[in-house]
Amino acid sequence: MPGTFFGVEIARRGINVHRVAMDVTGHNMANANTPGYSRQAAVIQASDPWTIPNLATSLQPGQLGTGAQVEQVRRIRDYYLDVQYRQAGSYEGYWEQKLDFAQRIETVFPEPDGQGIQAGLLDFFNDWQDLNNDPQNSGVKAAVKESGDELAATIRQTYSQLVGIGESITGAISDQVDHANKLLTEIADVSNAIIFTIKNGAQPNDLLDQRDQLLDQLAALGPINVDVQDSGMITVNFINSTTTVLQDDGAGKVTASQLALITGAGAGGDENHLSVDGVDVINLTGLADYYTGAPEGAGMGAILGNESARLENKDLLEQLDNLAVAVIDNINDKSGLTFFTGTGAADIALDGGVENNCDIIIGENALEVARLQSTPVTIGDSTATLEEYYQGMVAQVGASVDKADRMLDNQQAISQQIDSLRQSVSGVSLDEELTMVIQINYGYQASARMLSMQDEMLDYLINRII
Repeated sequence: MPGTFFGVEIARRGINVHRVAMDVTGHNMANANTPGYSRQAAVIQASDPWTIPNLATSLQPGQLGTGAQVEQVRRIRDYYLDVQYRQAGSYEGYWEQKLDFAQRIETVFPEPDGQGIQAGLLDFFNDWQDLNNDPQNSGVKAAVKESGDELAATIRQTYSQLVGIGESITGAISDQVDHANKLLTEIADVSNAIIFTIKNGAQPNDLLDQRDQLLDQLAALGPINVDVQDSGMITVNFINSTTTVLQDDGAGKVTASQLALITGAGAGGDENHLSVDGVDVINLTGLADYYTGAPEGAGMGAILGNESARLENKDLLEQLDNLAVAVIDNINDKSGLTFFTGTGAADIALDGGVENNCDIIIGENALEVARLQSTPVTIGDSTATLEEYYQGMVAQVGASVDKADRMLDNQQAISQQIDSLRQSVSGVSLDEELTMVIQINYGYQASARMLSMQDEMLDYLINRII
């Protein structure tokens, strides 16, 4: 049967259990405002009883309990909410980047503010109409020259601005790939610390919080599949299920692969790729093009959001080039002279002869040129007036901004809702923790009082009976 000091041990265990519980509660309160922190709880259970009945032990009315012990300090976390949150973060990252660059592109098309290419076309054709009314007027010919020069300069400037935006997008993708590599390295380091801690019999709750926070950031860059084992080992597939960027090195440690961006030729290059450890495995352009317009496309992360924006910008460059070629060919044809030179939007310019002597403009052809304002012509693969074609480009840009803005608002609302659910599970409520402090304090006082009573009983036994 238990010895004389059996009650002392039970009281000691009670004190220790409540001390640990108080420490855990204090840790929760201290981290109530720490980003990514998950609430922790001391899991208390009855310790093993005094004896297991068998033939070698004396008969007793029942097993005697030995008090309580802290089985573990549990981390309160919902894995499935994490999965949903990362998916929502991936959606949000995609549309955030799409909106950012769509708004930048929109500033290049300042319609209908009376500026830009549309205003230039209107002024240009109005001047030709004026010349038709007075074919020999040198002043009107000078106005035609000036409006033509301004139109060409506006087209060149618009093209140059779009090229600059394309270069910015490629730079943003490169920066995000670098950031993803940094996150992968940090996740690998934290994971190895987690594995080491678990091997030594401890629960690395704070390290797990740190890793989950890094995974949240990685998910915003691109969709990830995360497989976590009880040992702390983690496997992460980035972009698609065949590209493993975090995995077991075979020796019980996590290793991180390095991503590298392989760009197309220039800002309007055909394709961007990602390589993993030097092996070209991911066609970013193909993925962005495939998911464009599909509901799932929003969930491809910031990197593919930028790649999708790059493709839209590239398409606008091609359309602007087609418009410039149509302007050059048709104006030259109807005016009866080489009015514009160049091969496209990048180098369209007023011909030197016209610039030096506007009197060579043939006023008798002014009506033919003026009619181009309302005459459909071949532009690229389509047929439209010059103004209609340009208005279609402006409408395309506006629709892209509206869609990205609307989708981003929706995804942010979804992310906030999921985060609220996650906080309701893992977040720290100071009111609840203070209530827990009171409960733990009562338990601690009761255990301490029991220890004091045991001391009095032993004092009576030792000092008064003997």
